[in-house]
Amino acid sequence: MGKIETAISNSGPLIHLSQIESFGLLGIIKNIYITKEVFDEVCSFSLPGSKEVKKSSNIKVKDLNYKAKDLSRLISDKYSLDLGEATSISLAKQEKINLFLTDDLSAKVVAKEFGLQVHGSIGIILRAFRVGVLKKQDVIRSVQNLHKKSSMFITADLISYVIKQIEKA
Repeated sequence: MGKIETAISNSGPLIHLSQIESFGLLGIIKNIYITKEVFDEVCSFSLPGSKEVKKSSNIKVKDLNYKAKDLSRLISDKYSLDLGEATSISLAKQEKINLFLTDDLSAKVVAKEFGLQVHGSIGIILRAFRVGVLKKQDVIRSVQNLHKKSSMFITADLISYVIKQIEKA
């Protein structure tokens, strides 16, 4: 199990991994495409991750074609997703990229309806462990930090479950 070839991301994992000083884990993905809306959301407001996104060699902004823009509006209206999430799902469909990174529960549900494989910040941390980038204690600390230090909504029960699974590995 090596690097992931390509993924589409919305702002959540970029922000949350930055907040716990783990943005570099996104390096396990060769190419991460984001929409202009996601770039603007993270970088225009100087959110955590903005410096990293601007400097990253594996994160690139991709434009939506007219058909994908229409799909974005439809997704946004029908499912009440914000533009960053809607355009990211549309970009995944446009580029025929199956992997979508998001920490937003509603976006995960919609992305799955569109046939996408969905992973969030926890999934990225676990993948980094599986490919040998992180040691077990680093994974546990990173997952705990997502709960304590990031703006990501995550329950203590889920954190406990994930940590128990990691300890068994």
